[in-house]
Amino acid sequence: MAVVAHGRTAMKTVTGDVDPPATPSSSLIHPISYSQMSRSIMTKPHPAGNTIFPPATATSSPSTVVIFPTKRMNNNRKPAMIHAYADFSREAGTIRKVNGANLAPPVSNFTAHGNLNDAYRAMKLPYARLHDSPLDNPGMRLVDIQQIFCNAGADADDPSSYYFRQTDDYIANCRRCGTDIIYRLGTSIEHSNERYYSYPPDDYEKWADICIHIIRHYNEGWNNGFNWNIRYWEIWNEPDLHDNMWNADLEEFIRFYGIVAARIKRRFPKLMIGGPAFCGLNEHQLRLLAAECRRTGAPLDFFSWHSYTADIGWMLEQPRIARRVLDECGFPGTELHLNEWHYFNADWRQYRNDRLYCREANRAMDGLHGIDSAAFLTSVMTGWQDGPITMGCYYTAGLCWGVFDKYAVPYKTYYALKAFGDLTDFPQRRRTGSDRENVRLLAGCDPGGNAALLVSSFKNAEPIELGISGADLSAMRLLRLDCELDLEPVEPEFRDGKLILTPTASSNVWFLPGIAAGK
Repeated sequence: MAVVAHGRTAMKTVTGDVDPPATPSSSLIHPISYSQMSRSIMTKPHPAGNTIFPPATATSSPSTVVIFPTKRMNNNRKPAMIHAYADFSREAGTIRKVNGANLAPPVSNFTAHGNLNDAYRAMKLPYARLHDSPLDNPGMRLVDIQQIFCNAGADADDPSSYYFRQTDDYIANCRRCGTDIIYRLGTSIEHSNERYYSYPPDDYEKWADICIHIIRHYNEGWNNGFNWNIRYWEIWNEPDLHDNMWNADLEEFIRFYGIVAARIKRRFPKLMIGGPAFCGLNEHQLRLLAAECRRTGAPLDFFSWHSYTADIGWMLEQPRIARRVLDECGFPGTELHLNEWHYFNADWRQYRNDRLYCREANRAMDGLHGIDSAAFLTSVMTGWQDGPITMGCYYTAGLCWGVFDKYAVPYKTYYALKAFGDLTDFPQRRRTGSDRENVRLLAGCDPGGNAALLVSSFKNAEPIELGISGADLSAMRLLRLDCELDLEPVEPEFRDGKLILTPTASSNVWFLPGIAAGK
């Protein structure tokens, strides 16, 4: 059975002045590979679809076992040449820091190969959304309402009803790494045999009071707290994921949101109160939420939702849809936060129920954390520069579905986030272009004229002829991320004054620091 990606057909989004071809050179939806396995695996029949993601698109007959090579490209044939450019003499606005992530650095295994602070700091993440923090820190009481206010019958005004110590340390450690906080008010997802916390609170007003005291602790110093000015406070997570996150109907959640958000906003009018982190972008659900906020006067300072897909076009289109709907509903100032996203080219039900399938999906080079995922990550954040999104938060920067394996060894996706983070040191964007939608470029300068360039090649076998103008390349370095190299230097190849980037894997990322702009 073919294992295929969930996602809509990719939409053509080519930046720059080069005219794109009529059709893309390769599909943006790609089956998961079993190339690291010694034998084929007959997979279980996958479902026609699910309630969170668009339906799968079949790429082979139902009886096919799909096996794709991932190690290196076959360079025996002479491929066509992709044409791209970067002009450092032409301004193109500001590079936006859409490279947020979920989870702060873990603290539960800090002294036993688990200190990720230096690696985390090197990614230069602007925000860490604190959701599922206990899952990434086993045995610790972190972030979730029930972890801080564990006795639902206690007095919400009594400081002794709260346990902050471990969450204090967790957030302080993250802030020391240079990353600010988006605090999710609610509970982590429950995958246990029973559900303990994914229910509506018994008393919505009291739950709001508890949230207000938590905010006071971190922003006003209440209960031996801090003055950290944490700006973003998100109400709940995935209320449309019945059972795992909210055991009631969606209409009840929307009523709950209206009550709680209004109460918190009245107490903290300058803070950003939003949510609700829907499983996916659903126009009907968004209109219901907006209507309730309009009816009750509840804030929707930011709207958040999630997406797990292998379709770059769909990742870029979602913020445009959300912006249109919110504008139509009378919320033109609401920020857009796609605050859980991850490359996902597998089948959800099989991933949940087939251990061998799940293992290979996670460790294969073209799986969830490999080189295709890495190039997808930088491609999406590059594409977001030309859209209305405010913040993206990758899921995750930790160990849980993260950019590190369980031994704290970085995946390829770590180096992709690091490359983008390094590029944000050069915030003055410069003009770039490509004649293929699966090859994307992002260039920037700092005020001193130092510059860098990021090139993302997603599922592309064709070499790239890159013309760089308006810059001195004498000190330029070429760093490559592929199956074998982790942003390591390679010798640049020039041909007729153009830099030739030759793919060495199904996907590649190149980072070019050391450019001097204006030369």
